Amino acid sequence: MTTFREYLERKSSGALEAEAIELSLPEAARPFQGERAGFATRIVACGIDVAIAAIVALGVWVCIFLVKVILSPGTEVTMPSFAWAIIVSYGFTWMYWTMAWATTGRTIGDWMMGLRIVDIHGNPLSWPLSALRSVFCVGFPFGLIWVLFSPSNRSLQDTVLRTSAIYDWAVEIAAVRLPAPDSRQGAPSPGSP
Repeated sequence: MTTFREYLERKSSGALEAEAIELSLPEAARPFQGERAGFATRIVACGIDVAIAAIVALGVWVCIFLVKVILSPGTEVTMPSFAWAIIVSYGFTWMYWTMAWATTGRTIGDWMMGLRIVDIHGNPLSWPLSALRSVFCVGFPFGLIWVLFSPSNRSLQDTVLRTSAIYDWAVEIAAVRLPAPDSRQGAPSPGSP
């Protein structure tokens, strides 16, 4: 995957059309490649990520419940408090977003919606910037509403931290060249029996 900056440089120089790059999206969606994502796409991606965090928090509780039942049968096992569940969900969401944005630039929700989070130069986020952005997103999720009023489709988090959520469906496919059949070890040459 190329960075957003590299994509824009190739697009502006005309080299993008000259290169053998396959895009994994329909022809009608290609003009949006590299553009900042709107509210609807981002809220769906966020919803997917929050659902994943809730499922993981529920899974943690079920595992704890099963361990308590197995290790001490007959004792009463109660559900954790609502506050505990929220704290675990927020903590997991922060770790999940930080790791995803710092490594690939996208979470599962972002990947499903064709989004990537980049810095002001179109590069992947650094670990500190990724951690700060996730703290901001977890602590103040309503900052996403700012996308509706921002002429550049930026959330409050994006505006403050100078990041962007862009459409990124591009997939570069490297050409694979197999050796000729007669050059493979043990392959018969064209005149041999």
